[in-house]
Amino acid sequence: MARGRSGCGGCAILLFLLFFGLPLLMLLVSPAIAAHVAAGGSPVQAPYLSEWLWASAGSVPVALVLVRWALRRDGRLRGRGTPVIKRWLGLLVRSGVLLGAMNVVAFLKLRSGEHVIEDGMGPLALTALAGVGALVAIRLWDRRPQRVTVQQVRSAAAEADRALRRVRMENERVRRQAAQVQARLTKIRTRGTGPAGHPSAGSSGPGRPGQQRPDIDFHALRTFHRESYQCADTAHLTYQSAQTSLHTMSYLVRRARFAPHRVVARRARAEMYAAADALARSHGELRVQVDQGLEMVRTLNANTSELKCEIRDSCGEQGQEWFEALEERIEKAREERRADQR
Repeated sequence: MARGRSGCGGCAILLFLLFFGLPLLMLLVSPAIAAHVAAGGSPVQAPYLSEWLWASAGSVPVALVLVRWALRRDGRLRGRGTPVIKRWLGLLVRSGVLLGAMNVVAFLKLRSGEHVIEDGMGPLALTALAGVGALVAIRLWDRRPQRVTVQQVRSAAAEADRALRRVRMENERVRRQAAQVQARLTKIRTRGTGPAGHPSAGSSGPGRPGQQRPDIDFHALRTFHRESYQCADTAHLTYQSAQTSLHTMSYLVRRARFAPHRVVARRARAEMYAAADALARSHGELRVQVDQGLEMVRTLNANTSELKCEIRDSCGEQGQEWFEALEERIEKAREERRADQR
């Protein structure tokens, strides 16, 4: 029984398209056909020009019905609160867009001859696709954006303040780590040279790999290097999360600044303006802190890279082996990322 009903439904749709779809399509593209006949159609088509002109007048109501059917009940145009004049003007404009898209395609595909369309159903199919595409675009544009409330803006501002505190704490941690790495580098380089800048006794000095300097603790430096790049990685993840929040807040700030124009009550407008200003201030300060943090992470990474080279040059054979193994892991990780991007 279900199969039979499905088959009958498909046949009904096919019959509807054959008996009503084609005449409606011809009615919608009648302005293009009339323009084609007037511009240079064959003498056989000339007597039918007035009929196509009358049909062109009927294409507007059909387009209006199709556009209204495509629009959402709760959308921008048909939703509650939309003035009647604005609604009908919007319907007329969108109907003009639909007719324009279909008739431009139809006019470009028409050819002179005894019949309006010499190439069969091909031009009509392209015209129908253009109409469907226009209706889909009209429906997608008609989606009503969700209204922004004062509570949403205040919640976003509170979240921005929490993110700002996290970023500031992360900035301070990165700043301390970068200063520690720079101090450690200065200490290593100072120990590697004497007062006059020459290598001190019992030290190979930085830049002479392969010899272990007795005043250098390889294990402590290796641990410090790991802590340094882990600090940079953790901070970078925090900044990426903050940047995602910044994009969301930027969109909400724009919506919140526009929302008071739709608010009738004066008190509600004032509350929305105040909430939007607070969110804008938190958004701007958070962006500044994130930019500063990213710059400090770049500095920390540069110092950590220098520390890696100092370990290689100052810790003898074990420093070189550690450096080569680290470079192999870094290159392997890069290859895996490139493979994932493909």
